[in-house]
Amino acid sequence: MQAIDVWHKFNIHRSKVVLLLLLFLGHVGIAQTAKNIHRPESDQKLLKYGFFLGFHQNSFNIRYSDVFDTDAYENVHSINSLKRPGFNLGFMVNFRLQDQFTLRVVPVKIGLYQYAVAYNYTDQPSETQLVESTRIEPGIFLKYRSIRRGNTRMYLVGGITGSLRSGKADEDPTAIRLNARKLDVKAEIGIGAEFYNKYFKFAPELRYSSGIINALNGDSNFYTDGLKRISTHVFTLYLHFSD
Repeated sequence: MQAIDVWHKFNIHRSKVVLLLLLFLGHVGIAQTAKNIHRPESDQKLLKYGFFLGFHQNSFNIRYSDVFDTDAYENVHSINSLKRPGFNLGFMVNFRLQDQFTLRVVPVKIGLYQYAVAYNYTDQPSETQLVESTRIEPGIFLKYRSIRRGNTRMYLVGGITGSLRSGKADEDPTAIRLNARKLDVKAEIGIGAEFYNKYFKFAPELRYSSGIINALNGDSNFYTDGLKRISTHVFTLYLHFSD
């Protein structure tokens, strides 16, 4: 299967991450010296709503099965996952537990994913299998926030997300290909900052998630038999907007 290489249009390079962090720290410094304290009543609300956009880089963590060492794969020297971009958006509800602790519930999140796995042959060009899906991903998170300084608060967040594929994974059920399970569960951890503006709160967040169950579909074919386990790995930049 021919992969569509769109990664160069949507790549999070290391230099860009460093630049983002520098701008982030600069914004924090400016916010800490701000004279006007925006939305002081926001920290006292027991219930707050918001939405978010996310831009992610995803891949599979792959473990070979014993079959990979047999003659069936003598012409395959490796199977590896390629990084691909994606996008998600959703709605969240924040419950204030205490000034520095918040429970974040995500009842609705839609994620667009494209996983790519390359089968590298010894006697012919590599072949790439794409696993594309639209997923519904509700989740629950606990957030620990620093003490507010000016119009800024740093925070750590961690939680669990369920991931359910929406629709069919393949239009042709008889096609021989690599497929992933319909259900996945991911553990997530991240770091971010809250910036209090005059009319809303903006919170950029970097988060890593790792699948905790085997996402490999149980079908037996050439693309599946050489694998024992695949699990999802996702790095996401989230942009949160709330009241």
